[in-house]
Amino acid sequence: MQKIKIRVCKLSDVKLLLNIHNSSVKGGYFVSKNIVKYKDHIEWLKKKLKANDSKIYIGILNEKKFGYVRFDKTENKNYEVSIANIPNFYGKGLGSQMLDLALRKFIKLKKPKKISCVVKKFNIRSQKCFLQNGFKLKKFDRKKYSTINKINLKKENYFELN
Repeated sequence: MQKIKIRVCKLSDVKLLLNIHNSSVKGGYFVSKNIVKYKDHIEWLKKKLKANDSKIYIGILNEKKFGYVRFDKTENKNYEVSIANIPNFYGKGLGSQMLDLALRKFIKLKKPKKISCVVKKFNIRSQKCFLQNGFKLKKFDRKKYSTINKINLKKENYFELN
């Protein structure tokens, strides 16, 4: 197994995040269906990096950035997590390692009560990644999570880590 490391996201990672986002949207992996333009994305990232209710980690293998893990506060001490890699790095187990490292850092930093995520049903790799990292498949409660209220959960699975 290849050894990876993670670090906190910087503004200079904007192109990596944009490329991953847009390729994931095109592949149908994200709930969002919107391709993002660079100028909009850089403004979004500036806000995210300043926000106290969000944290982004970048995955690195052999000095090459390959993915990210992002935590966003939903309410109280509850957070949503999302993870994505550059397509060339799919299927190598790197996402699971990156998620493990990010969870350890984030939990130590923020001490969340609950971490949840939504994964497309066809995205078996991502589902395995979350299950390998202690998440459990759960029934979704729409009233609890305002940020994911509009999701059609017939096409997605909902996972939680307590």
